[in-house]
Amino acid sequence: MKSQQEMSKSYKHRCKECVARLTRIERKAAKQKAEHLAEILEGTGYEVVSPAVVRNERLAVATAAMQGILSNDRLVNLVDRYNGGIENGVVKFALSITDKLLAEIDNKKGGSNAD
Repeated sequence: MKSQQEMSKSYKHRCKECVARLTRIERKAAKQKAEHLAEILEGTGYEVVSPAVVRNERLAVATAAMQGILSNDRLVNLVDRYNGGIENGVVKFALSITDKLLAEIDNKKGGSNAD
């Protein structure tokens, strides 16, 4: 039996020590898996990229797309008219452009030369 102070708040039926140990084990396993994937992909032109890196890349491209959209009054009016408001429309349009651009870049990395 353990005291209430030794028990995890997030996992009601586990002690803090056990939660910490399991977390360390899971992190180590994830790191080993990423290293193994990196070894498998070595020399293929592909790499293991964390979700945070992908999110930051997408955010940077979407920000530039939004700046471009907002700098063109005619485009802002079109987005407003067809997407239900400027804020919602600009965000949807910028993300659409971003995802298409990043997908095209990924296709080129994969060896596709189709235009």
